[in-house]
Amino acid sequence: MIRSLGIEKGKPFTPDDTARKAMRQAAIDAWFYLQSWYDNFPKEKLFYPDRHYAALLQADDNRAFTFIYEDRIDLIDRAAEYFWCTFMPKVLSDTPATQYLMALADKDGRLLEAGKTYKVDVPAKMPVKQFWALTVYDRATFSFIYSESNRTTLSTYDVDKMTKNADGGVTIYVGPKALPGLEANWIPTSGKRPLPAMRVYGPTEDFNLKRFKMPDFELVG
Repeated sequence: MIRSLGIEKGKPFTPDDTARKAMRQAAIDAWFYLQSWYDNFPKEKLFYPDRHYAALLQADDNRAFTFIYEDRIDLIDRAAEYFWCTFMPKVLSDTPATQYLMALADKDGRLLEAGKTYKVDVPAKMPVKQFWALTVYDRATFSFIYSESNRTTLSTYDVDKMTKNADGGVTIYVGPKALPGLEANWIPTSGKRPLPAMRVYGPTEDFNLKRFKMPDFELVG
């Protein structure tokens, strides 16, 4: 496919201005196309049928990440997977050592937006053997959202510093500003469109078999 653009191993690549402009526009078009793909994420690929999380690791039909079959290459699914992360295992097991749930929308199915504040309840007894961590990424770049606080994540190791709910769990707020008195429970978004990721290290059988369901994010305002 890239040979059609004049790119061949061992040969210099010297695109003219027209080719350069076309390739730049193609990169922009691809970015918008894949952002739209995630805005319209296939419901059958959601982690839970009644929630709005997608597993970061979206394997192919062989539970691998090549997306290569005898009769085809699934270019769109492969592009979508490598669009938001770059390193995967060779094979996705039924009991992965880590799980990453990406929140694509709130509990009402509305896409998460920049400039708005959301909350999620994290139960006191999360089904993990090691620890959990909620990291909020920039939806435009899938990288960290940096702020003056340098806080991109809240985790098991921060719970003792946070305001707890009556059941011992915590509510984490994601948005441009902290709610008064809840600064320790807040991850700033700095005007970016958020992509929260609940990262679970050492998920238990309850998590992997989906007997436990992570609560959806809720719009605060």
